[in-house]
Amino acid sequence: MSYQDALADITRQQFEDYKNRFLPVQEQLFDLATNDTLLTEQMERNGQSIDRAFNQSKQSESMALGRYGLAPDNSKQDSNNTGLLKSLTTASVNNETRSSVDDLQNKILTGQGGAPKGLAEIGNK
Repeated sequence: MSYQDALADITRQQFEDYKNRFLPVQEQLFDLATNDTLLTEQMERNGQSIDRAFNQSKQSESMALGRYGLAPDNSKQDSNNTGLLKSLTTASVNNETRSSVDDLQNKILTGQGGAPKGLAEIGNK
């Protein structure tokens, strides 16, 4: 076997290795960078987290007032204020999410460091 044949075999093996191990990962990263999957999933988690936080806050307030024999003010105004605060919180969190996902997708497309690590952290949640 000549030097050229050995080099050709190594090159073919490297290309096969690339196609089998690296290309699927690159395609997955490109798909994540060009569709709204990450954004949609995170927006759903945002809604759940905000609902959970507001419910815990309401329960904590009720428990704290209950220690003094009081009940929380469940007036229409209080309900409106809570609804407005929840809406503002949701809008703010979702805007931050859009910005973060956009930055991550740009890092994936441009090959900047840390994008695969960021994806790995998102995938583990």
